[in-house]
Amino acid sequence: MKSYRKLAVLVVGLCAALLLAACGGSSSGSGNTGTPAATSAATATAKPKPTSVPHLDLAYCQQLMSLDEMNNMFKPPAPAAAIVPTNGDTGGACNYEVAKANIPLIIYFLEWKGPDPIPQSDIDAELANGLGTEITITLATPVSGIGHQAEYVEATGDGGSVHIFYVLEGPFIFDCVTYGFLAAGFLGTQSQLQQCATQVDSRL
Repeated sequence: MKSYRKLAVLVVGLCAALLLAACGGSSSGSGNTGTPAATSAATATAKPKPTSVPHLDLAYCQQLMSLDEMNNMFKPPAPAAAIVPTNGDTGGACNYEVAKANIPLIIYFLEWKGPDPIPQSDIDAELANGLGTEITITLATPVSGIGHQAEYVEATGDGGSVHIFYVLEGPFIFDCVTYGFLAAGFLGTQSQLQQCATQVDSRL
């Protein structure tokens, strides 16, 4: 449990560090990584997960979670009207926006080059670099059956409250995140965020 809590701090810290880049970075609506082709019943196999952080364009974000699915799943006070994808050197995000200052859901992707599962020593090393030092974990609930490691986390910090469900998938971590300060106080529940993460994981 201790290692899960520290991994939660690491992921929340990484998300906080990427927040400005995710919300204010360059967007991309062109290109299409494509919807996975249907396989025949005779040769149906599990689709392999990406081996790196996927490039997030509008089509790929819509494949993971459409606007209608997001609004029906989370039921934010005001419905999201646009998906704004962003990409950076070590990750990216699908931002589900009501407006630039109102983002009820962000799906982050963060590169992970360390071992899988993540050992305590690596988590401690990342924390020593100053990630998550201003964040207090108020709830951390490990969840089995999704990816290699998964957990629901509630945390508070200088910027307000955040509810997050993260999933480690080998070479990357992704998470469904709701920041109260980015969405007029709206925060997703564990059930909503876990449903989000389960759907995204199934569509990678």
